[in-house]
Amino acid sequence: MKTSFFNYELPEELIAQIPLQNRENSRLLVARSLNKSIVDSDFIHIADEINKVFNLKSKNLKALLIANDSRVYPARVRIRRKTGARGEVFLLERGNKDFYRCLLRPKSKIKQGEILYADQDELKPLFKVTSLSPPLVEIINSLPLDTLLEQYGEMPLPPYIQRGKVDNKNLKEIDKERYQNVYSNKMEIGSSAAPTAGLHFTPEIIKKCSENNIEFASVTLHVGLGTFQPVQAENVQQHNMHEEHYIVSKDVAEKITLYLENDWPIIFVGTTALRAVESFYRAALSESNRHSIIQKAKEKNLNNHIYNYVDKWLATRIFIHPTYENEIISPCVGNAIITNFHQPESTLAMLISALMGYHFWNEIYSHAINKKYRFFSYGDSSLLVFGENF
Repeated sequence: MKTSFFNYELPEELIAQIPLQNRENSRLLVARSLNKSIVDSDFIHIADEINKVFNLKSKNLKALLIANDSRVYPARVRIRRKTGARGEVFLLERGNKDFYRCLLRPKSKIKQGEILYADQDELKPLFKVTSLSPPLVEIINSLPLDTLLEQYGEMPLPPYIQRGKVDNKNLKEIDKERYQNVYSNKMEIGSSAAPTAGLHFTPEIIKKCSENNIEFASVTLHVGLGTFQPVQAENVQQHNMHEEHYIVSKDVAEKITLYLENDWPIIFVGTTALRAVESFYRAALSESNRHSIIQKAKEKNLNNHIYNYVDKWLATRIFIHPTYENEIISPCVGNAIITNFHQPESTLAMLISALMGYHFWNEIYSHAINKKYRFFSYGDSSLLVFGENF
């Protein structure tokens, strides 16, 4: 399929620039692929909507929400060059290293060997540019990276959210809290972009889900910038997906098996959670046949196939997309996804199209635009039920 098939016209005013005062006050679009229905709701009612879609109470079922608990680090550091010109260093990795992969701005101006200073403190040298291809920097004066980011770093908001040097400092402080999921794991700091589907959740909503037989579980996938970038290739199949790393614990894998055995619904909170779980089962079983995997679970031997892959960091370049207009892809496990509205021509939009069907994906997004939903990272949410509905 051509990448241009996944383009759509979005009024600029629908791109959410700031988060709502309360996370749970976002709107919620509920769509079901089986009967092509679309319903408008509010995220504060997510537990009720899940109950309604899957008839949890009447059928005495449980539902499992699987989220990505990776924590975002303040990767963007604003710098000033010796000439007085401003720019930024966007750190793509953490840890104790001699050199750090990064993005540099302005890319065409910064020179190899150049010293870059803190924007708000021109006398404070922070980085030396050691390479331009690929961009690498070293930290000056052996300042620990975490200390540097704590003092000078900003949350890595996507470019469509505007935060210039003249922005209100309070807004940047708000970003530090709100561009982070409430359930993010402080021991798993590694994402240079937020898994934004979970930004609508609050502890109260998670508690309400628990009280309504909706269980919460987490996997970890450290999100890279490539996840959110538009595809540049003319044809979707020509796109080379970036590599990311993920881990699925033994406890979560066993819980998924239990839900498969009992025909209980599994709902992903975001595309990154789905991609982590899909990558895990494809790696462990060397297949993506949904019915075969469910059969293994019911025969009580699925866990035997996956134990060599649990509790290990694994790499993935998985790219889920349709190859023709009427193709619908069923993931190894899962019945629905909670997700935001994604950028045109992005791998995320293609993934949703693969799950819901290309034409229905178009209908969902047209509905959201006509109803003036807020789009992208700080925008509204959707509950999309795919494949075999309950």
